Amino acid sequence: MTVYVSATDTAKLVKRTLKAQFPDTKFSVRTLKYAGGATVDVEWVHGPTTPAVDAIVKDFEGTAPDATGDFSDPITHTKDGQQIHYGARHIHTRRMITRATYESIQNEVIASLNIGLLHSQRIFPVPSLVLKEVPHFPAAQGDVHEFIRALAENRAELPD
Repeated sequence: MTVYVSATDTAKLVKRTLKAQFPDTKFSVRTLKYAGGATVDVEWVHGPTTPAVDAIVKDFEGTAPDATGDFSDPITHTKDGQQIHYGARHIHTRRMITRATYESIQNEVIASLNIGLLHSQRIFPVPSLVLKEVPHFPAAQGDVHEFIRALAENRAELPD
């Protein structure tokens, strides 16, 4: 028999699990319900990297992309021999950073591109600084803000 866990209860489990795994980080975990189901949104400032949190919360998602990638199929998890279906179709994560951290990383990116702040709105090839820390950067070019977000999401230690 499969146990169904509502999206609200899924969010509570996600928050409890993240708090146990990362006790020094405050997470905001919210449920968004809509006609086709529900999602859970997780946000935090600094703390663990986005990939570290994603690795934990994926175990609570109620759907996975189908073979075409156009749709989602329900998935059932097995925990302690029990079949469980979580009510959140997707769990979105977002690591936020302070303004000071943003500006610090921005200065690094601008220096690595050898440009001035006035030119930061243009599109550039991905600088080696980003490729070194984020080898899976999804494009061959981007703007300064995209480079900053990629670095911030993947850095375990962020300056304050």
